[in-house]
Amino acid sequence: MTRERVLVVTAAVATVVAGTMTVMYLTRDPGTRVVTVERTQLVTPSASAAPVRSGGGVKAGYAVRSKWKDGFNAEVTVTNIGSQPLQGWTVQLQLPPGVDLTSTWGAAAEHKANKVTLRSQSWNTYLEPGGSIRMGFEAKGKAADPVSCTVNGSPC
Repeated sequence: MTRERVLVVTAAVATVVAGTMTVMYLTRDPGTRVVTVERTQLVTPSASAAPVRSGGGVKAGYAVRSKWKDGFNAEVTVTNIGSQPLQGWTVQLQLPPGVDLTSTWGAAAEHKANKVTLRSQSWNTYLEPGGSIRMGFEAKGKAADPVSCTVNGSPC
């Protein structure tokens, strides 16, 4: 009997906060609906890691990933460019007039008119030096770069 093995890594960022990374393997016998789940937990950063701080040493990038006649998808990347771990981030975008946000992913989002605030969530708030997190949104309107962008109060 042949078996397939599929690797699924779940909540890798969330487990950094908890100090472990959980890897889940799903094994399925072809032709059946039987799925076996195996889990492995790996220890991540030690308790002696540098203190966590907020602000400074962080940058954000913005890129339109796809567009169509009356809308587009954009991605925002937050990167810790500092030498210390970062706890928490907030990206504020002012989109061009006529752009209306329809959905977001990877961040807690607030939007009013063309102003968008993207905040870290419990599972993606912690960033090691050099670490990045990506989030995005779908919007109606013409794809364009934001009029302004800040991350933790500093220009992107």
